[in-house]
Amino acid sequence: MTIEQDQIVAIEYAASANGEVIDSNMGAQPLHFMFGRGQMMPGLESRIAGMNTGDSAELHIPAAEAYGEHNPEAFQNVPKEHLAHLEIEVGMVLQGQDNNGSPVMVTVKEIHDEHVIMDHNHPLAGQNVDFNVTIKDIRNPTEDELSSGVAAENQQHVHDHSPNEGGGCGGGSCGCHS
Repeated sequence: MTIEQDQIVAIEYAASANGEVIDSNMGAQPLHFMFGRGQMMPGLESRIAGMNTGDSAELHIPAAEAYGEHNPEAFQNVPKEHLAHLEIEVGMVLQGQDNNGSPVMVTVKEIHDEHVIMDHNHPLAGQNVDFNVTIKDIRNPTEDELSSGVAAENQQHVHDHSPNEGGGCGGGSCGCHS
């Protein structure tokens, strides 16, 4: 079977940036997702389109099609008092919400007396990502999967996490587009 829109795809992968492995499920459970629904980074999805079960490939995803280019204007000054409940330190990654209520990850870049500078770029923004990927399975979705947009293999995982909690693929490094 060939990968097409809305099929459930299971992949085994190792992703690296700058020669360092940033995420991998090699030897573990495959990652299941519904193809064509924006659940994976655009460059990965476009490069596996048309592959078949059992196919393997080494894929180079340029930064713009991975986690985006680094935006030097994506910084925010946050009053330190808004973070008083946290023990913050430079490099710490925090999860918050954007103006639409969607989860966003920010990195603490600088801590000053009165404010904290937050970086809204994804930690891997501006970096190319290389994947070694094997297509483990391709199948047609069930009616429930089509309506929810979530592979059955991930539905229990989705229900185990609150909407504001990170974890799994939603954490971003396994090829998910943030």
